Parts: sequence; structure tokens; C-alpha cells
Amino acid sequence: MKAKEIMIHQLAEHLGYPDSRCLHKLLDRLFTEDEAAWVTHLPDTPKKLALKLGLDEKYVATGLYDLFMRGLILVDSHISGEPNYVFDNNPGRFMDMVLFDPRYRDEDDDFYSLWREFFNNELVYAPRSPEKLPFRIIPVDEKIEDQRTILPFDQVSQIIKDAKKIAVQNCPCRTRERRCNAPLETCISLNKTAEYMISRNVGREIDVAEALQILQGAEEFGLVHETDNTDNPTILCNCCSCCCVFLRAITFYKQEHVIARSRYFAKVDNDKCVLCFTCLERCPFKVIVFAESEIHIDPSMCYGCGLCSTTCKGEAISMILRGDDQSIPHHGDEFMQGLTDIP
Repeated sequence: MKAKEIMIHQLAEHLGYPDSRCLHKLLDRLFTEDEAAWVTHLPDTPKKLALKLGLDEKYVATGLYDLFMRGLILVDSHISGEPNYVFDNNPGRFMDMVLFDPRYRDEDDDFYSLWREFFNNELVYAPRSPEKLPFRIIPVDEKIEDQRTILPFDQVSQIIKDAKKIAVQNCPCRTRERRCNAPLETCISLNKTAEYMISRNVGREIDVAEALQILQGAEEFGLVHETDNTDNPTILCNCCSCCCVFLRAITFYKQEHVIARSRYFAKVDNDKCVLCFTCLERCPFKVIVFAESEIHIDPSMCYGCGLCSTTCKGEAISMILRGDDQSIPHHGDEFMQGLTDIP
């Protein structure tokens, strides 16, 4: 086995998929042999890595910064003023950090086919603990029945208004899957994650008004709001069920324990219902049914996104707070926790 093949295997092993043909091919395309050698020695600072490999410090610092800008490595801290670079061990996040980047748009179809195959045939089957779900769904604000029940981290508009910095970037899932015509520029990053996206020229800074406009457009298109499963959100995704890494796992692969539901469920008042059937079309989880001349929504199956309620012509659907606390966000891991430092 050649030296680069050995290092690529080590990187694939670090990501948890040592035998993945797709991941091997992708890593081989993304890294030169020298770059692969550097990354196998991470975590480290440019100075220490240069000493370790007997290379010029400036040359190594420039090379590591370039790898950072390409989304291939991250910074988890600074040591004596120097960035401490790391190679991610989260394969889904590594995939996103690459696919967020518009510089890869000019890659050939095989590049995206490899990512699609890796996700759909390997990554999607990774088991998840129901106690540690990485993302959660947030309901549409205005259709919650009792506005007093909305907590700040349940309210998508409040999350936006509370952010100190906001950026928007292309959706990596729709970039990878290419299964629909939903808008691409819909992933909103917040605070330090926004600073990270802007520093890599991946996202563009926007203000609150534009962010709220993007959310409104996403709701009209039928996209689901998702965020980190924590009360300190760093990213707001607007997701379709055909491409989203989480929603596709639920709707297409029938996985359980993929994403946390919102704290609300949809309830229909059939006395108000005009049988427009828009809710059946809008529900991304297909849990709304028409039977015995009425609309039925099983609260135990509802994910609480609220999309059914926003276009209900009879205003017959409301979002109701669940009676248990299983869906209440907790102090969980942020999507980019500890990995949003900038060199």
C-alpha cells in the first residue's frame, strides 16, 4: 500500500468509516499527500507541527490555514497565541463543512455522487442515542395556541433577534442530494458559528430583517425549521424531507431517534376544517390522514413543525404544548461547540 493510501485510511478511520470506498475516494481528492501527512499528526499548532516534521514554520502555518479555509480542519483552541488545529471526528459535520463551501461547486458530478452514496448507504445508518439527539425541530411561531407557552429557545424569530451576529450560507444537504428545487441559501448561522462561516467566505453576513425574511420564505416553501438541541442555538436550518440529513433518515429510511421533536404538536378542530387538504400536502412526515370524512393528526407521531397550520384555510389547526417534558431543550452540545475559533 502506498504512503498516501495508508494516510487516507487513517483519516477515514478517524472519521469512523475505515472501509468506506466513497470516503477513501473523497479524502484522496480533497488532500494532497503532504496535506494528508500533516493532518494525520493533528491536533497541533503550526509551530509544533513544523518542529515535529522538520519543516519551515511559515510554510506549515500557511498550509494549515489553507486547509482550514477549505473546511478540511478546524480550530478548537489557541495555545500561546497559535491556533490548535484539529481534524474533525464527526463525519456528518466534516461533510457539511466541505459542502457549505461554494468553492466546491465546480467539482464534477462524481464528487457529489460520492457524497450522496456515502450519506445514503453508510452515514445515514449510524445509530443515535435517543438521549443525545443533535438537532431539534422548532415550530412556526404564529400558530402556537397559547403564546404564553413559548420559551425563547422555542421561538425561531426570537432566536434570530437575540443573535449578536448572523450569516447565511447554502444548505449542504440540498447541495449534496439535489432532489428538489427548494432554495439553497437557507442555512442561518449565529454568533461564533456565523463568525466562522464569514471568516471562511462560506456565509455572508445578514441583518435580522433579512434573516426573518429568509425564514418566512422557507415557511411558505414548506421547509422545516431545525436547530441544535440546546438552549444556546448556533445554527438554524430550513430543511426539506427529501434532502435533509435528518428528515430523509426519518421519512425515507424510517429511522427512529434521529432528531428531537418540538415541544408542540398539531391539533385539528374539525368543526372549523373546510377540507382543503393542504395540511396533507404540507406535512413532511405524512402523519396527517383523512378518514371517516375528517382530518386526523396523531399527536404521538407529530414532530411539531407547524407547517400544516400556516396554510390551513379554515384556521382549524393549532400548535399545542405537549404535556410532558421529553421535548424540552436541554444544555446539549452545540453543532460547532469548541470548534469555531478562527486562526
